[in-house]
Amino acid sequence: MVVNNLLNKNKINKIKNIRVPIITVITLSILLLISPSSMNSDAFAQGNTANQAIGQAQSATQLGICVSGTGTLISCNNLNAQTQTNTGNNALAQQGGGGSGGNIANQAIGQAQSSSQNALCVSGTGTFVSCNNLNAQTQTNTGNNALAQQGGSGSGGGKGKGGNTANQGIGQSQTSNQNSAVVSGGDTTGSGNNVNKQSQTNTGNNAAAQQGGSGSGGGKGKGGNTANQGIGQSQTSNQNAQCVSGGNTANSCNNISTQNQDNSGSNALSQQGGSGGGKGKGGNTANQGIGQSQTSNQNTQCVSGGNVANSCNNLSTQNQQNTGNNAAAQSGGGKGGNTANQGIGQSQTSNQNAQCVAGGSLSNSCSNTSIQNQQNTGNNAAAQSGGGKGGNTANQGIGQSQTSNQNTQCVSGKDAIVSCDNESFQNQVNSGSNVLGQQ
Repeated sequence: MVVNNLLNKNKINKIKNIRVPIITVITLSILLLISPSSMNSDAFAQGNTANQAIGQAQSATQLGICVSGTGTLISCNNLNAQTQTNTGNNALAQQGGGGSGGNIANQAIGQAQSSSQNALCVSGTGTFVSCNNLNAQTQTNTGNNALAQQGGSGSGGGKGKGGNTANQGIGQSQTSNQNSAVVSGGDTTGSGNNVNKQSQTNTGNNAAAQQGGSGSGGGKGKGGNTANQGIGQSQTSNQNAQCVSGGNTANSCNNISTQNQDNSGSNALSQQGGSGGGKGKGGNTANQGIGQSQTSNQNTQCVSGGNVANSCNNLSTQNQQNTGNNAAAQSGGGKGGNTANQGIGQSQTSNQNAQCVAGGSLSNSCSNTSIQNQQNTGNNAAAQSGGGKGGNTANQGIGQSQTSNQNTQCVSGKDAIVSCDNESFQNQVNSGSNVLGQQ
């Protein structure tokens, strides 16, 4: 798993950039969702395999083109609203048979929304309240992934394996692409604006209990367990607006993006390695991640023969809140040590570019404003008890990352008033802790 590679490689407690756990969570969810359902049984290896998935997907594509010899009035606007709500759960219990009786389980809950909006207006005279794009996306999940696994047991001098493997993921993804272009021989008013609002809420949990199989005699059984748990939220907004007017441009070609993410779901795991009288190794491996990612790209351009007022502004607001925890208890069997990787990450990126050229005056135009807020109260908690000669390894990390890039340019034949300003506000609050007990 990518999470495992990342945490082992970078020692997650030193993370500077937390994006990879987020990518891992989304990747995990996608892989689980596309996995074919299967149930296999073998006369000698009495383990079980199960794939469970709940998925919701919405996609919208909108194209509006208006070409008028005179004026364009309240035309070629695109409106899209997408809502997803899931309260369903994935629940599974697996018990392996005799011999090599380990189990494999994949559980996933995924929500995906995609919107593409394009609007083009060409008017011989004026353009009024036309070629605007409005998108609203909402996702809510209260469903859980719940799993109990018990590996099979055996006796004698065999080489039975009674360990278990579990992959659990909850993922929410929203993507919005908005493009507007307005060309007017006269004035452009209230046109070519892009407005995007994205909201994600998750209260669902990943919960798993794993017990490795046991054996007796002089066997070389391995009763350790492996679990990967991830909760991920991802939002992307791309907005491009262009206005060209022979006359004045007013209240046009503005980009507004609002992104909100709220997670209170947790990853909870209990692992007990199998035991036996032989040379068994009952260590456990756990990877747990909670990730939130937001990206906003905004570009706008206004060219007017007259004045430009209240136009070509970019506003991006990004909010992330996590109260979810990663909790793991590991007890190794036989000679088994344990490995645990736990990470909580929040990432926000905003890129804004604005350009205004006016033959007359500029007022309240071509300004960039970015507001980014992150709050985490979630904890990483792990308890590890190695069996026999087994040592333990743990990597824990909490990271918050914010990036804002702003560029603006104004050229006017007359005055430039309250225009071409860049304002960026970044706030990070963390009260989460890393807690570890090793024996």
